[in-house]
Amino acid sequence: MTRQIPLSVSLPDSAGFENFYPARNEQLLAALRECIGIHVMQPTSIYLYGEAGCGKTHLLYASVRLTRDLEGAASYIPLHHWPAEALNQLDGKGLVCVDGLDAAAGGAAVERALFRLYERCQAGAGVLLIAARAPPGQVGLGLDDLISRLHGGAVYHVASLNDLEKREALRMRAANRGLQLTDEVARYVLRRYPRDTHALFGLLDRIDVASLSEQRRITIPFLQKLGETPQR
Repeated sequence: MTRQIPLSVSLPDSAGFENFYPARNEQLLAALRECIGIHVMQPTSIYLYGEAGCGKTHLLYASVRLTRDLEGAASYIPLHHWPAEALNQLDGKGLVCVDGLDAAAGGAAVERALFRLYERCQAGAGVLLIAARAPPGQVGLGLDDLISRLHGGAVYHVASLNDLEKREALRMRAANRGLQLTDEVARYVLRRYPRDTHALFGLLDRIDVASLSEQRRITIPFLQKLGETPQR
C-alpha cells in the first residue's frame, strides 16, 4: 500500500514576511517578494543557506503564505520529516518549497527525486525554493547534475542576526502582537536567556500567553515571576 503524503500544511500564525526582521537580508527578501508577487518564473530555483536559527524555514513559510494569499499554488516539503515520494507527487507548477536539504543529502532516491522535480519545475514554469545549511556544493549532495542545476539558479546566504538585531527583532514581533517590549526588557532577555532565535521567539509566545491571562505590562519583575529562565 502506498502511503499518501499530505502536501498542504498549516502555517504558524507568525509565518509572514511582515514578521521577519530583515537586517542584512533585504536583497533576499526583495527577490522573494518579486518572484512571488509578479510571478516571475526565472530562475527555476532559489537556494537559501545559513546556520540553524537564521530564519530559512520562516522565509519558506512566508513564501508559501504570500503565494496562497495571491491565489497561487504552493507546497512545503520538509525533507527531514517526509520521504522522497513526497517530491514525486508534485507537478512542478507554482511554488515548491523544500526544507532541510542537508538532512537528506547523500540519499540517492531523494536526490534523483529532487532532480526530476527541478526538471518538472523548469518545464512547468514553477519555482523551486530550497533551504539548507550550506551552499549546493558543500551540503553533501552526490548527484553532480543536481548540484549543477542548483548552482545555476539564484543562491542566497541568509545572514544570522547579531545581538542588536535580535533585540530589534524581538521588539518588532512583540509589537506585531500588540505587546510593548521596552529596550530595557529586551536587553534583559538577551542577557538571561539563550540567544538562539528559536528559544527567544518561543519565550515571546509564553510572554504573550502570560500577559494576556494576567493583563500585566511586560516588565523585568513580570519576567522574573514568569520563571523558566534557562541558563545560557
